[in-house]
Amino acid sequence: MEMYGHTEYHRSVAVVLPDSPRVVPDVIDILVPDLNHSACTHANTNCSSNVWTAENKGKTMNRNIALIACTTLSMISGAAIGAQTNNYPESIASHDELAMQEIARGMINSLHPDQQQAIAEKGGLGSDVVDISGFTRNYEGRDVSHIPQDITATQYLSMLMSDAMVSELSDQQIFVLNNIATLLDEGKEIPAMCFAPGTNGKYAFMMNEMLDYQFVGENGSRFQQGSRWSRTAIDGPGLTQGEATNITYSFAPDGSFIPNSGLGAGNSTLFAWLDAKYGSTAAWQSLFHQVFDRWEVLTGITYTWEQNDDGRNMSSSLGVVGARGDVRIFAFNYPFDGNNGVLAYNFFPNDGDMAIDAFDSFYNSTGGNSIRLRNVVAHEHGHGLGMAHVCPANSTKLMEPFVSTSYDGPQLDDILNGQRHYGDPQEPNQTLPNATDMGTFADNGFANIFEASIDDNTDTDFYKITLTDRAKITFAVAPNAGQYQQGPQTSSCNSGSNTNYNAIHNLKLQMFLSTDLINPVATADATGAGSGESITYDSEISSGVYYVIVSPVTSTNNIQRYLGSLFITALPPVVCPPDLNGDGELNFFDVSAFLAAFSAMDPEGDFNNDGLYNFFDVSAFLAAFSAGCP
Repeated sequence: MEMYGHTEYHRSVAVVLPDSPRVVPDVIDILVPDLNHSACTHANTNCSSNVWTAENKGKTMNRNIALIACTTLSMISGAAIGAQTNNYPESIASHDELAMQEIARGMINSLHPDQQQAIAEKGGLGSDVVDISGFTRNYEGRDVSHIPQDITATQYLSMLMSDAMVSELSDQQIFVLNNIATLLDEGKEIPAMCFAPGTNGKYAFMMNEMLDYQFVGENGSRFQQGSRWSRTAIDGPGLTQGEATNITYSFAPDGSFIPNSGLGAGNSTLFAWLDAKYGSTAAWQSLFHQVFDRWEVLTGITYTWEQNDDGRNMSSSLGVVGARGDVRIFAFNYPFDGNNGVLAYNFFPNDGDMAIDAFDSFYNSTGGNSIRLRNVVAHEHGHGLGMAHVCPANSTKLMEPFVSTSYDGPQLDDILNGQRHYGDPQEPNQTLPNATDMGTFADNGFANIFEASIDDNTDTDFYKITLTDRAKITFAVAPNAGQYQQGPQTSSCNSGSNTNYNAIHNLKLQMFLSTDLINPVATADATGAGSGESITYDSEISSGVYYVIVSPVTSTNNIQRYLGSLFITALPPVVCPPDLNGDGELNFFDVSAFLAAFSAMDPEGDFNNDGLYNFFDVSAFLAAFSAGCP
């Protein structure tokens, strides 16, 4: 048995955990020598050579199969023998070498992402198919400057555990904190967690501090924001801030293994738990679909339900179309957490997997269309999109540490957070070909733009307007956020900074006719940050396509949400006095009609309206005829 943490954490009780997974030589050590990582322990299998000795003979077939699997991966995925790059050029490699390389390429994705990254960084065999940018674990939005450098997680926890803090925590809570510290010291990634109402705020704060420990050295920013998805199963690698993103999600089959992330390990019972509660799989899965649909309506993310899930261990593999989602849903009864307390946890991108505390009585109430379950799932997926906890805890923000039923799904701060990372629902509309189509109009109509935003100082939004008649175009935008208090999670979670999110950017409007995309027909930049802008333009042509561009004038690298409105109204009829026959054209028939009226001394012949019929009427008509109609 191994003691976790320091004895002084535990009052007079010595709290111990079961034997911890050993950090042993693994597939990476063979793929790339001189790397010390845990490997098949991610699959709950110990592959060290000193474990599988003669005395192990006769043990379960599963262990033998696991050993064979680990050994096969070790051999096939490539031995990097001293060289930086060990992928063979086809021009000089033997058939055997190329065959081994192809097998390694095919199998490398079965390894844990941390292992893939380590192999790729050392140029291991088959690693040319691995995109290192897809394994970022930086947490760019958190201010962790308060965490000392060069100390272990256990040492950091010891610093936090004052006598006053210990007196407020239960033995079980201290047990979990010690477990997390030990796992962090072993190199294990710890997910973000949400808590039931009434959970000790200092316990939630301590859990968040241990989460922050793994991101020491990163910079802070607004919304308590972390890294976004840089690759997904559909989009592949290379995704960046503000870019529209496709994310797949799947439901892990029961029995899928969930490694210990501080609250214990176990096998998923998602289907057994929720099938019994809701009567059918479709009934509870529809609640998850609603959560993802809501995030899609509010951001530039498109969600696809991946109906296949191969049951791999939680957080062990990237999403693959037809095999498993980018985001995978698990549930089990946390061994180290009682009723309430931690309700669920979720890893950050590029992982996104979620584990719910199955059978917790918090979920017994299904009122409000199961708002408790839906808000927990929406909150946890917020972590899976790169969001951290936010304070104050006043039931106004989804990403507060404690789940609430005072709201339904993402709120303003959460929406700003999501759009900052993934753009707004109109994405991608930063270019002319991808302009948001506002519709086709004759001489009247309107359209509104909801949940729009400029997600940084370089973002521009394009809108397309098609007219089939003369009309007046009015296009207006106005900031749509507000001033509120928010900040990182603290022990009391009752404070934050006031920020006016209506005054982040000064918005500018430009309108162009499609036949001249250099010279705008109208521009509006009359007000400053926090105020709206509008442009009005009379389109005298009978048909045409116009583009309106919304852009920031200010250089702040942050998000400005706005509303937009388009109004199309009829212009007064065109008055063209020399078009006497009213056919819309000036020709011989109009001259003939004038001469006839002049000779008959009809009113139309008195072209200058002076009551006389003379040379001046003829001169005025000819001048108007020559000038043409408007």
